[in-house]
Amino acid sequence: MSLGGKQHSHAGGRVDPASRIQHLASLLVSGVRLTVFVLFGYDVAVPTIEDEALILDHYPFGDRHLVLTVLTHHTGVQRGVLRRARGGKAPAAAAAQIMSLVHVDLYQRPEAELATYRHLDLVTSSFPLTRELGKSAAAAVVAELLAAFCPPAEPAERAFRLGVSCLEALLHETTADTVVAYTEYWTLALGGVLSPGAEIAEVLGKVGTDVLAAYRQRPVTEVPDTVPLAVSGWLDRAVCEEAERPLRALGFYRQLALERGTRGE
Repeated sequence: MSLGGKQHSHAGGRVDPASRIQHLASLLVSGVRLTVFVLFGYDVAVPTIEDEALILDHYPFGDRHLVLTVLTHHTGVQRGVLRRARGGKAPAAAAAQIMSLVHVDLYQRPEAELATYRHLDLVTSSFPLTRELGKSAAAAVVAELLAAFCPPAEPAERAFRLGVSCLEALLHETTADTVVAYTEYWTLALGGVLSPGAEIAEVLGKVGTDVLAAYRQRPVTEVPDTVPLAVSGWLDRAVCEEAERPLRALGFYRQLALERGTRGE
């Protein structure tokens, strides 16, 4: 994986500390800067990103670390190691909840497969969603769709804004079904794979077409609360066909809804 955005590389000879500091200060660029490491007595500059990001995925790495996949505001999906995030007093792990909004500082050394997080600070926590299984599962679907449809290291600012708006909607009064359907619609639209309007109208009819038109024209907090079954089924099929990997979180969410319907909840 390579870091996206405006990146530069530089390798220089031995320089005095004052010159190094002056050189580093001049390398700040939009969202990405160069940090100089001294290796074997020589300066090696590597891309460094400081940005807001959404946590899309995490899994254990070694005994104490986590590998985090994030969607940054300006440089797209990035993947790296958050060291000493597990076990003992690890406040960084608390910030690494799926769909939490964080501020990250990460860099990637030459030839490294993963970036390294130097800092990860919580901006908006998704932890309150764990009080309601439906909303927690919906947040996982949003993260899964963003991870599946946003190519690594390619700027995806609109997808980032979509994710943030869905997080805020889930933390307030918007229903989980609405957020999932809205995310599916915009995932397809931003990916350029949404079916033509005439084809949608033929399959979904006027009611379904009106719902999707509302998704296109309004923020997620202002669209209809009820998602017709025909609309959710059509969106599910569309994203599953376009995704390049199984959408397990979406499958779990639908199974959960089915079980709740069986129990009459």
